[in-house]
Amino acid sequence: MLGLISPRNSIRLWNRGFFILGPIKKALDNNRTFIYLRNVRVKDHKKVGAIFDAAIGLITANGFADTSMSKIAKAAGVSPATIYVYFENKEDLLNKTYSHVKTEMATALTSGLKPGLAVEQAFKIIWHNFYEYAVASQVRFSFKEQFSNSPLVDKLRKEQALDNFHPLIEWFERGRREKVFKDIPLELFAAFAFAPLVALAKQHFCGDIRLDEKLLKKAYEMSWESVTR
Repeated sequence: MLGLISPRNSIRLWNRGFFILGPIKKALDNNRTFIYLRNVRVKDHKKVGAIFDAAIGLITANGFADTSMSKIAKAAGVSPATIYVYFENKEDLLNKTYSHVKTEMATALTSGLKPGLAVEQAFKIIWHNFYEYAVASQVRFSFKEQFSNSPLVDKLRKEQALDNFHPLIEWFERGRREKVFKDIPLELFAAFAFAPLVALAKQHFCGDIRLDEKLLKKAYEMSWESVTR
């Protein structure tokens, strides 16, 4: 819309969530300002984060089908109308939440990596980062596991989430070039390097085993030996 407002009023409109989209022009007769405005709400990252947290917790505990948007809104401390400002529907919320969790996980896994590290040093850092993320973020880890192979998360979203792990994929390719790793596909490498740790973490969460330092050390050694020449 085209508004005829004073600079003072423009500040008030900005605080209410309007974006200035067009060029600003001043009329010579009364020094008023013409501004092109669109009624768009400013993204509140705290609210979006609260919605993500609520969705992760409720969907992991109750399942996707039994978790309504209204329940997520209530747990997040926002109105049911607010949640639809950021997400089209429950499927859109699930897909964006999945991408959010995968982005967080990729950041956690690459923590401490430096370009000059040897392949074995990098592998050890990533492997232990994976374990620490699983233990420290149990609900998020469970959410990720629940929907990694789910048809509810669309293929494009999964491919976009994989882009966050590009630094890890480059490191894997480096290990193959240096003939540290076996010449195997990435999927097979991940299955032998990390899938056993996922299984152990799940057993640890259920109380079936105690993943102490001794068992963790042995699991690491077996993972390393299974993917190296």
